Amino acid sequence: METTTQELIYQFMMILVSGILTILGAYLKQYITTKIDIAKYGFENDKVERIIDNAVNFAEQKGKVLAKQKATDFASSKKLDFARSYINKVDKNVVSKYGDKLDDMIERKVAQRFGV
Repeated sequence: METTTQELIYQFMMILVSGILTILGAYLKQYITTKIDIAKYGFENDKVERIIDNAVNFAEQKGKVLAKQKATDFASSKKLDFARSYINKVDKNVVSKYGDKLDDMIERKVAQRFGV
């Protein structure tokens, strides 16, 4: 009788421990997956910000060169075209991914960079 009771208690404890380990494993998997997603998003966001920043700097550089050559002020739309063409040359995925928002993102970056 004593061994049967002990065996039942042992089996119940093993089921309980297995259940607890399963729950801990599920939480750990979710935690790791979330960390990886956050890292991917952060990397993608930094990459896009660098590309847009480089595009704005490139457009400003081209604008200064053209202004010196022709001694005229260019409209901001011309600089925007330069920035768009730079981004298209560097990473076409950014253009396809952000599409209509890209102009707003470039304008935001110009405002941050030059206080316009």
